[in-house]
Amino acid sequence: MTLATLMAIAASLLLTPLASALAWKYNAVSRPDGQRRLHARPTPLWGGSAIYLGLLLSIGVAYCLAADQFYFLSLPLGLALSAGILCLLGCYDDLYELGPRTKLAGHIVATLPILCAGGWAERLVLFGFPVELGIGGAVFAMVWLVLGMNALNLLDGMDGLASVVGIAIALAIAGIAAAEDHPAVMTLALALSGALGGFLVYNLPPAHIYLGDCGSTIIGATLALLALRVAMPDSRTAHLGIALALMFVPILDTALAVVRRTLTGRGWMTADRGHLHHRLLDRGFTVWQALSILGGFCLTTGLIAWGVAHYGYEALACGLLLALTATAVYARLFGREEWTIGRTLLGRFARRWLMRRGVSEPAALRVVGGDAEFVPDVRPNEEALPRPTRRAA
Repeated sequence: MTLATLMAIAASLLLTPLASALAWKYNAVSRPDGQRRLHARPTPLWGGSAIYLGLLLSIGVAYCLAADQFYFLSLPLGLALSAGILCLLGCYDDLYELGPRTKLAGHIVATLPILCAGGWAERLVLFGFPVELGIGGAVFAMVWLVLGMNALNLLDGMDGLASVVGIAIALAIAGIAAAEDHPAVMTLALALSGALGGFLVYNLPPAHIYLGDCGSTIIGATLALLALRVAMPDSRTAHLGIALALMFVPILDTALAVVRRTLTGRGWMTADRGHLHHRLLDRGFTVWQALSILGGFCLTTGLIAWGVAHYGYEALACGLLLALTATAVYARLFGREEWTIGRTLLGRFARRWLMRRGVSEPAALRVVGGDAEFVPDVRPNEEALPRPTRRAA
């Protein structure tokens, strides 16, 4: 396993410069636009292709060295095929910018090899209550995998962030897998962390290459699959609390984006600068400090996931996650704007409800408080970016 991890590190170290050269050659380059892309210089994409090849090589080496540990060989093969589809789709999207519906369709198709390989559970357990899904478990797994892909893709907006988050979650998965005797899951998690570690050498601020969609979606799909698999004590049952705790930071960022864009009247696919890392940067933290905070957040939620896997007490873990989030909101690290918007809109609804029942407006304002006409905006100058059919040379 150590050799396989080192192989993944070496492969991504060697292949990333090649991916960078190909990205420059075919103009798969992210160029500053003064709105959301605020990096100082044009930066090549397609870094995810090096991670994909490093992951493949590491898995192959691990299987050759310890084939008996891969008791579910079909699943690594399914992951390899799914990641290959995501790599091709992401590289094409980095070059030509696909529409959101086309990308979503591609992400759904990419889950099929994993599902055909048995990467889903027939029963979910949350707070000790089992829910029998039967074949519906495959549908849940598809939604879970697509959520993982897009959550990491949304989070990938700062130098090194998706790589650091991916490494932190992968190491947490490897730790749980080692403690709960899931050697194959541990091997895959360490392979991913090794591939990301090699790539991170080029992706730390100031980044010389970006993951691109091909990288962020592969990381998201792999983490989502391994988080679900490590939460399965047998081939049919998955403890959802463990998987949710492991993926808590990407899911939280996605949930806040949906809430923020919905409450401010934007579409879910509308680009903005309201993600977790944007909030930290707006608070005055440096990029390195933001990386440390979010990486530490992921390790903390990973430790909570380990506690759930080892001791149970899902309700306590849920309380800890909520307390952690509430502390971050109270400290104005992130989530404060979404809380303010939601509270203001709820207050407006309550005032109108009281007024429809005969309460005067001044009395309703005294009961609920606040300004009936004030609805704060996250960033008034945010607009959806145009999506060109091809990147400008």
